[in-house]
Amino acid sequence: MAQCNTRDKYSVGCVLTCELKNSSKVESTGVRATFFYPGSGTYKGYWLRNQHHRYGVKGTKKQLIYDGQWQNGKRHGYGTMRIRLPNGTAGRLYIGEWRDDMKWGEGKQFFDNGVYYGWWERNRRHGPGVMWYNNDSIYIGQWAADVKHGVGVFFYANGNRYEGHYARGLKNGEGTFYHMHTGQIQKGMWENDVCKASMVFDDFRNQVDNPTPYPIPKLGLAEPDKYVCKLFQKYIKNAYKPMKSLNELNCLDFTHKMKNFARFEPRSVPDSKFTFDVEFPCT
Repeated sequence: MAQCNTRDKYSVGCVLTCELKNSSKVESTGVRATFFYPGSGTYKGYWLRNQHHRYGVKGTKKQLIYDGQWQNGKRHGYGTMRIRLPNGTAGRLYIGEWRDDMKWGEGKQFFDNGVYYGWWERNRRHGPGVMWYNNDSIYIGQWAADVKHGVGVFFYANGNRYEGHYARGLKNGEGTFYHMHTGQIQKGMWENDVCKASMVFDDFRNQVDNPTPYPIPKLGLAEPDKYVCKLFQKYIKNAYKPMKSLNELNCLDFTHKMKNFARFEPRSVPDSKFTFDVEFPCT
């Protein structure tokens, strides 16, 4: 605010001095009614020094709705993420724990191909968890970097079952496959979902609905334990493949996004400006 000093007998004019009356920063703390963002989106809940804090509901221009706990402007605690559907309702996406604005801890996620319940770390499935797929198959076991990694059990929709090691989302290492309709048990070593070496037994052939027409003869090796150990030793290292690194995950995310942006017109479209197909390498 500008103020003019009084004139004295020695002055020939007035002197202007500026003084800032209010130097404090405007901050919002406490509960507020709905706040509308300029770009789009709303927030209704508690604030602390202009940051979402404690509890609040935030909607974004991407039709996402977060209803839960906050800490210093980040989702932190327990909360639910939903999405607005065209019919006016809201579909659930994730229910569970958050940390530092990421899914972290115990939670339940609704995917297009099924439902996952278990542990998360940095927005990725990490730790023990269960995945129910839409085709009626189920996986129960360990996860790392958003894929099956570790020891787990996979129940197939046709009744078969695999128990063993996974690495980077595929069967790797030692495992046992139960052929429930034929009555056979297959113990072997896997590499990227392909069985490289195995032994098959007819343990419950007479108890199934569709037994194998030709029973497997009894094992006739002189030293079967040594033979199997030598046969399996070559592929045991597959069970201990390292999880995907952060750089690999970022590259895969970038590749998948570019695939969506690079969808070309089909050749049957008249006057198409694209006359060739481009494919991105799959990693």
